[in-house]
Amino acid sequence: MHVLGLINVIPSHGQSDQNYLYASIHPKTNLPRILLPRNRDLTVQIIMFDKPDPSRMQYMSLTPISLALGSKIYGDDDAFPDLNLEGEVQKERARKARLVNKLGLHTVVRHPPTQKEMLLPTILNQMNCSSELGRLLSNNVHLLRPRQKRVLSVGERVVESATTLWDHALAILWHVVTVWLYPVATRAFVIGLLCHRIIAEVILRVLEWRIRPESLAFKDVSATAQQVDIRLQQFCYWPIQYLTLRKRKDEWESITDRHPEYIRFYNSLWLVANDVIIGIALGSYIIDNAEWVAFQINDVLSSWTIEGLRDMIVWLTDAPAGLKLNNELATFLGALFIWVIDHWKGIASSLQ
Repeated sequence: MHVLGLINVIPSHGQSDQNYLYASIHPKTNLPRILLPRNRDLTVQIIMFDKPDPSRMQYMSLTPISLALGSKIYGDDDAFPDLNLEGEVQKERARKARLVNKLGLHTVVRHPPTQKEMLLPTILNQMNCSSELGRLLSNNVHLLRPRQKRVLSVGERVVESATTLWDHALAILWHVVTVWLYPVATRAFVIGLLCHRIIAEVILRVLEWRIRPESLAFKDVSATAQQVDIRLQQFCYWPIQYLTLRKRKDEWESITDRHPEYIRFYNSLWLVANDVIIGIALGSYIIDNAEWVAFQINDVLSSWTIEGLRDMIVWLTDAPAGLKLNNELATFLGALFIWVIDHWKGIASSLQ
């Protein structure tokens, strides 16, 4: 990074640097005016853009953001398997990937990228870092020209002493929290997380256990077991995803490599929270209106599985829609099915 010139500074005669560009912006217009050095043959192209805000994950890119799951993101099939897809779907995706690779071998050879095209990613990266770089320069502008401190008055000294004492007390309190309380709480949380991870791994092994290699696992025959398997796998990978997101604070926020992980992490959290909220709301409604819900369920089951079937069978034993049937056979089958319905009615009455 180097200085190209000055903005809103009128160079005086004999003091202007022949290598600098001088730009001025008129209050009535947003278009800058560029003054070029006379002894240099330069072509200046001005690109005006709204700076992306990295705190809102705004950035410019040549390719759309990828939200693919599993090995396509992490590049390690064993460490990060696809959580939401079954084996057949994974095989189909692998087959399509092989077909795409074969198709790439038969395409027409493209022209080599020009120098301008090769510089596009670098230019976009600089544009994405412009907002964060501006804040960094603004926060460190005092290092360029340190100001001389003036002599403080008596009142200002008293205020500074009180402020210093309060800051000292806060520093002691912060030291106690960070040195004593935080490590103990962190260690207890990690131990609890490890115990929960061990229990989750044991349950996952039970759900994935097969009597024979060609037989189905318990999660393949039960929808509840499949949901438990998915939730436990999400819980096992949440700490890894969270540690990946924590690395964003150690680097530039304008780097967009971890935005898909951010979206997937909070999307999975929201899905789990949504299931819990809906389950609690539905359970509370059923508990508060248990008698009415039981009456409605009983009424619907009686209407559709008992009374409705009985009326239909009675209608079929006669001449339904004017059709002539075997009366003896229709009567026998109708009596048989009515007996079955009466038996089911007795079982439903006992369940009430």
